[in-house]
Amino acid sequence: MEFIEKIKAHQEGKYDLAANLLKLAESDMVDVQMVCTEHEVKIYDVEYEEERTEVFRRWRAKYTPNENTPEYRIGFNLKVMLSRHSKKAKNMKWALDTGSQLEKAKFDGEDFVYSVLTSLGHHYHVDDFYMIPKSVLKEVETHLNYDNWYDFKKIYSDHVNISPSVNRSIKKLHDEISPLILDSLYEVLPKVDLTKTDEQIIGFISKSVRNRTYRKLTKLLGTKVHQIDGEKYIVRTDKMKMKQTIIDNMLGVNEGKLTNNQVNFYRQLKKFIQIEIDARNTSPFTFSKENEIININKRYFAEKFEMKESAFKYRLKRLQDKKDKDFFAQIG
Repeated sequence: MEFIEKIKAHQEGKYDLAANLLKLAESDMVDVQMVCTEHEVKIYDVEYEEERTEVFRRWRAKYTPNENTPEYRIGFNLKVMLSRHSKKAKNMKWALDTGSQLEKAKFDGEDFVYSVLTSLGHHYHVDDFYMIPKSVLKEVETHLNYDNWYDFKKIYSDHVNISPSVNRSIKKLHDEISPLILDSLYEVLPKVDLTKTDEQIIGFISKSVRNRTYRKLTKLLGTKVHQIDGEKYIVRTDKMKMKQTIIDNMLGVNEGKLTNNQVNFYRQLKKFIQIEIDARNTSPFTFSKENEIININKRYFAEKFEMKESAFKYRLKRLQDKKDKDFFAQIG
């Protein structure tokens, strides 16, 4: 059955394309290739009092779908969502004691392990070391001398030993987001326009499912999704540092420099902000990577004042400019 025919059958209730797409995403449907790039870094040698250049090797995994079909391309996009949601569990590996053997393996040993494996034609990311079959390990042992095999086995074991606890956390996170992806697929697939091209349909399904899933996740966990430097962050409400916020510092306003009318407006704004903070409402705020409030949603608070957003922004900027003028007057 062709891709368009599967969508049509799904829309007619004759085929469960949603369940099959999610099943595909959760399967081993990608090829992995470890790619190494070299980076020159200038280092100052304190002992010899000179600057020298060292070359560091950085490895990254390049994943591609096993097949270049619409189903595999959509399944790959869903797999990326699952992987990103489980990123927190994978980071458990590096949340161990500073100076631990595992941390040392991360920084000193991965290059060695990757180099050995790829030289033999085997590509495994560090998160998947536990999946390396015994036949590959036997091949590595035969390939290396005793000392190098000992080092390889130690680095490999350090990663594999923590894999069970990491994988349990990954499964928990997968179980958290998988039903939301499935619900989103069931909502999106009936809306697909079958007159569009495969490319347009793939883009529509992938983008719509992603947006719906993250909205559902936000509602389920009481979280806020925000973007910093082009990267999405999903932070739970109970982790947000809302109580510690000093509103004057956040807004950059010195109340002592304001006129009476400005003070009245500013105090009312602070009251509105504090109400939202006390209610732990994340919508009107932007957060830093450390989960601290760093700015307000101007449109949201403009509506509180029954003002146009442009007028609210202008009025707030006038308050902030007072502090800037005072600062420049002091250093002038």
